[in-house]
Amino acid sequence: MSYSPAELPIQTAPSETESITVAVVTAMTEVNGTKPVTPLYEAIDPDALENLYRHGSPEVSFEYAGYHVTVHSDRTVTVSELNP
Repeated sequence: MSYSPAELPIQTAPSETESITVAVVTAMTEVNGTKPVTPLYEAIDPDALENLYRHGSPEVSFEYAGYHVTVHSDRTVTVSELNP
């Protein structure tokens, strides 16, 4: 599958069966037009991220592959540019 880069910020919502970590990688793929080269685990612990959303609905923000990623309490993922 081929992607072309999206304009920032983008916001995506995972399906009911899609994991948060897959949603983050999918959103980053939309931004870059290709899957991120940097593994997600280098930015955040994927298991800890999944567990947060299994047991509650927090809002989590982190830097990943040169972007600011926010996972909202409703499980939507927003990717935006890092502030200069």
